[in-house]
Amino acid sequence: MTLLTYLTRRSILIIPTFFLITLIIFTLIHLAPGDPVSIMIGTNTKITPAEKERMIEDFGLNEPIHVQYVEWLARLFRGDLGHSYAYHQSVAKLVSERIPRTLELMLMTEVIGLALAIVLGVVCAVKQYSLTDGVCKFGALVGYSAPSFWLGLMGITVFAGMLQWLPSFGVETRGTIFPTIFDVWFDHLKHLILPVSILVFGWVAYLFRLVRSSMLEVLRQDYITTARAKGVRERVVIYKHALRNALLPVVTYEGYSIGFILAGAAVIETVFSWPGLGKFWVDVAGNRDYPTLMALSIIVALMILLGNLVADIAYAIVDPRIRYD
Repeated sequence: MTLLTYLTRRSILIIPTFFLITLIIFTLIHLAPGDPVSIMIGTNTKITPAEKERMIEDFGLNEPIHVQYVEWLARLFRGDLGHSYAYHQSVAKLVSERIPRTLELMLMTEVIGLALAIVLGVVCAVKQYSLTDGVCKFGALVGYSAPSFWLGLMGITVFAGMLQWLPSFGVETRGTIFPTIFDVWFDHLKHLILPVSILVFGWVAYLFRLVRSSMLEVLRQDYITTARAKGVRERVVIYKHALRNALLPVVTYEGYSIGFILAGAAVIETVFSWPGLGKFWVDVAGNRDYPTLMALSIIVALMILLGNLVADIAYAIVDPRIRYD
């Protein structure tokens, strides 16, 4: 089976998987305690029961859940993500305004984290049980175990509060007029440092352990011993023969990285008041804004499904021996 045929079959399988995901998410969201109308009304005693019922009918929440799902699906096929209950705006507009901020965090976290994890993982595997290996393993243990919100708060306390080196929230310094565009970029970069650093710390902790263990396993293989016995330079043995094969498990894990980074971004964006999809998701979840929650859910689902598809393509690039049956 060729790669193209395999990818075609996988793409076809993505379609029913996607709709199954939407059905599960839609059901769970609507079965969760609370409803958007009660939350919107809150403690407002001026709203009569009749007015509340009219609001429920306007939102279509009086229909059975399966009817609501079919109606939502019909709107989705038309490219309509719905209207936000809480913000009274088009969901597509609200989401499109926040996607660039989250993609900015995700791409920087992915690139920096992957590069650091590969470099540190290879170095620590080659110098197993050295001081460098011990320090990196301890750092990975901290990054793997410590909650991201706590790391974010510690970062704000130390670097924004005590040292006052970096800003603590937002994407720019409000109320400041910068003389040049370079000053604007530099100000934005300073706002990026803390949230990206916290995300990278957690992401490297996961990937480093994977790269290190994979490299240690490959370095014990017979073909590595043979290459060294033939007098092949150590650099060639490590980076040409060992690393390429050690990266295959990393490629597998990368397919699931989108979900991990988005989950961390939701926490970090909330801690640092970063106006991205993660913070937006937390806000609309509290309001039970069903249309917005569904839009965010299908975006994440599609990103994860496509990420796994890209990982399959990367298999063949990293290891040409891979065959798709």
